[in-house]
Amino acid sequence: MGTLNGLLIPIIGLVALALLCITIRLCVTDAKYRGKSPLLVTVLAVFFFPWGLIAWLLFRPEPLDSNRGQRPFRLEDHRLQ
Repeated sequence: MGTLNGLLIPIIGLVALALLCITIRLCVTDAKYRGKSPLLVTVLAVFFFPWGLIAWLLFRPEPLDSNRGQRPFRLEDHRLQ
């Protein structure tokens, strides 16, 4: 039983480290895709976990157009009334 307890803590630590690495990788990829600073998004998501990650997922901007590096055209943004 002592060996099981001795292995449980390192295994939990490795799983937590793997989840942290996956979260950082996904944040960097998504931030680049949306034209935002990967460093700032990662800091928000990691240091203010879980609220920073939830905030990024809820309020992240639209993705950039892959051809020109600009936001996609939306007619609603340009209508005059």
